[in-house]
Amino acid sequence: MRSKLSTSILSVLLIVSLSSCYTARVGTHIQGDPVAAGQTVHFFLWGALQSPKQITTPVCDSLGVGGMAEVTVKNNFGYSLITVVTLGIWSPTRLEWKCAKPCPKEGVK
Repeated sequence: MRSKLSTSILSVLLIVSLSSCYTARVGTHIQGDPVAAGQTVHFFLWGALQSPKQITTPVCDSLGVGGMAEVTVKNNFGYSLITVVTLGIWSPTRLEWKCAKPCPKEGVK
């Protein structure tokens, strides 16, 4: 009995110690704003539904640049645990982005 308990504890510690977060980043050659904005997105029913349906970027839109310099998708141990415990019914993910810098106006120094 004691051996089974110690094996279980060792297994849990091994799983927790080997788990980590992951990040996927898409960058462009466009110079980005040093400040990143972000939002947590929730996927339901194995990706069939998403909340919010559309992610808006009011800061990027207000700059009038029409693009982003970098988009990052992040996941951590907590988000992964939620996904596993709910068998994929709920899967939160963090999105972060950096707006492209506006082009300098010609003739202005």
